[in-house]
Amino acid sequence: MKFDACFSKLTDADKEALNAKAKTRQYKSGSAIINEGDQIDELLIVQSGTLRVVQSKRQAFAAEFIGPLGPGNAIGEMSFLDGGKASATIFADGDVEATAFSRSAIDELLESDSGLAARFYLSLFIELASKLRTTNLRVQPPSL
Repeated sequence: MKFDACFSKLTDADKEALNAKAKTRQYKSGSAIINEGDQIDELLIVQSGTLRVVQSKRQAFAAEFIGPLGPGNAIGEMSFLDGGKASATIFADGDVEATAFSRSAIDELLESDSGLAARFYLSLFIELASKLRTTNLRVQPPSL
């Protein structure tokens, strides 16, 4: 299972514990994996394929701020962390396989191992920071 891009701080034992909670999801090209505004109760990790992240803006206009996302990237991590609704729609750009972790399975695992919990959340924050930096590069005006 591809974890390294989004779970850079996990140990091999941590990854094995997560694997025990994993479920595989398959998505066909063009399908919406997450819809903007949905309540998300899973954290997904891309195993194969590519995703586009699109956010609706004024009437039917849509903006793509980050992407493409691919193997090892997390999806739904913002909602997973803060409990909020999805801030964007994520489309499969070709066939996609992802590993899914339910919030309840992750919570159970993290409650039993505080070290794993620390490494898990640190990894997700690093993944988010990386995506934010990528987004900033796409939306910042060019330097003069």
